[in-house]
Amino acid sequence: MKRSLAAMCAALATVVSVVPAAVAAAPKGAAAPGPQGVVALVDTGINPYNVVFRDRSPLARRYPGTYLPGYPKNVPALRLTLDAPSYEAALRADCDRVWKHVRTGQLYWIPGTKIVGAISFNPAFETACPGTSVSTILDAAGHGTMTASRAVATGYGACQACRVVSVQAVEDGVGIATLGTDGELARRGVEWAAVNSGWIDAQSNSWGPPLPYDPTSQTGILSGNPALARTVETAAQRQLAFLASGNGAGNVNAPPPRPTLGYAQVTPSAIIVGGVDSGHVLTWPNVPVHLAADACSDWGAAYNSTTESSATLGGGTSAATPYVAAGAVAELMSARRLLGDRRTGVRNGVVAQGSAGAVKQGPLADGKLTLAEWRQVLMATATTRPVAQPTDGPACAQTVGPEWSALPAAFPEYVAIGYGAVDTPARALAGKVLAGTAPMPDRSTTDRFFTAYATGAQAAYTVFTGTP
Repeated sequence: MKRSLAAMCAALATVVSVVPAAVAAAPKGAAAPGPQGVVALVDTGINPYNVVFRDRSPLARRYPGTYLPGYPKNVPALRLTLDAPSYEAALRADCDRVWKHVRTGQLYWIPGTKIVGAISFNPAFETACPGTSVSTILDAAGHGTMTASRAVATGYGACQACRVVSVQAVEDGVGIATLGTDGELARRGVEWAAVNSGWIDAQSNSWGPPLPYDPTSQTGILSGNPALARTVETAAQRQLAFLASGNGAGNVNAPPPRPTLGYAQVTPSAIIVGGVDSGHVLTWPNVPVHLAADACSDWGAAYNSTTESSATLGGGTSAATPYVAAGAVAELMSARRLLGDRRTGVRNGVVAQGSAGAVKQGPLADGKLTLAEWRQVLMATATTRPVAQPTDGPACAQTVGPEWSALPAAFPEYVAIGYGAVDTPARALAGKVLAGTAPMPDRSTTDRFFTAYATGAQAAYTVFTGTP
């Protein structure tokens, strides 16, 4: 049922659980937090009740603007029932009190959790609240909760200390149900995250049209189009933007080589993520890709439970992409820790800054880490022969490739996983490179491959969009 603007404002004013920012200001004498990292997920929403997103530290009760410079002012807080005995009980407590009052296009934060931002661009999304069909941020599909948990979940997320922003802009992870004839809602989500790059470090996108590029835009949401490509490229120039490689040419069983080039989200500056399977070679993600993570059965959180996570709930490059994105932010937090930088986001092309000489050698010796240097460290330190990690799920039955560790050293990793996997060993090596205690790995062979690939990506982008 449609409501007038005046009625909506009156309702918001009476709802005590949607609290203005001023009420949630930092307590006097609050200690300054350590270095922070923020990753945005453009996806189907999030289940904020799941315990994997819980944060019981005092920081989670502070207004994010008090420790994230650049965070917008007057962002309302959604005070949810986080101690309910079940997901259903939590919804019964909060649907009328909170969720029915959430507005499309409004940013919120959720005290008691790692969720410093949640926003929806979908005006008619079927929600988990009975009788509602308005945008609520809640994840009714499950995909967004899974991807967010791969990024920051306590226990198995790639960056468990990171803060997360949920951008609800698609209805399913494939992207087929993205509203609009040319996926304009998804584009709004990508664009919003990029516009907020002053406090958001990176964005992760585990969706995409299932078919290659259509310059005419006549196939609508089934194919990529010039508008999507331009939006992704603009975003990727402002912050690290990670996008999932396709699962074959619209399906897992499509024959190789299934190139990524020709898909709208594969722009010159985007970082494309593929997959491995518990250390095995996977043959079905589109190639080439820049980086990879586990992409078959993975640990992930349930969208309709306050407690459930499963070792097989996640999967595909959808699961790999947020893991890589959050792993990149974890590496960035190491740089900020070394430089004593408590800010987040990208500031004039710089992502971490402190005193020159605080780190004696390496990329931080000049007292700063640029966006380009962050990307270089991320690529160069990726694991070329990944093995199974505790955060992976079990190996899948359809795995047909050998273990990466069993392949000869001469076999080029870039043919399937780009620079490699962003896993625990990669994050540890990146920390040493940033600290100046290990040299930057020589990846010149892979660099040459991607230099040639970038030429093709730029040419395709120019032809598809008419943009030089």
